[in-house]
Amino acid sequence: MNVVTGFLHRISKAGGFFGGVFLIAAMLLLISNIVGRLTNTVIPGSYELFEMLMVFPVSFALFYAAKEKYHVIVELIVSRFPPRLTAVTQMVAALLSFVIWTLIAWAGTRLALENGTREATEVLEIPYLPFRMVYIFFTFLFCLTCLLDFYKAYRRYCEK
Repeated sequence: MNVVTGFLHRISKAGGFFGGVFLIAAMLLLISNIVGRLTNTVIPGSYELFEMLMVFPVSFALFYAAKEKYHVIVELIVSRFPPRLTAVTQMVAALLSFVIWTLIAWAGTRLALENGTREATEVLEIPYLPFRMVYIFFTFLFCLTCLLDFYKAYRRYCEK
């Protein structure tokens, strides 16, 4: 389990760096487009490029929020439960999250495999596939984090 946790931590740090780089690039593109509108020299396809650049930070943010437990938790109610019931509710929540995000990952993978490199943006003709693969990768990591949360809650259930 420490190996998986260490792996997720290293991916999280690398994802944070690259997510920041892509976010800065998207902001620079947005600023240049705003300045370009004032001078009537808008970058062609900037909207498409902005959408593509935002895939990485958004996908990383979803994974990072799950890993660091920054998502919404009903701690006020669950904290009043007995320890075993708290563990059960955490197991149910982790299992439901895993099922939902596995379906999302499966649908994204299916879409990527069906369309392959045939689909591309209209103006710049950038293929969607590499960006879908980034999204699928981080969705897979999200699912792995949910499984890890389930395992930790199960261990707490067995201890109490």
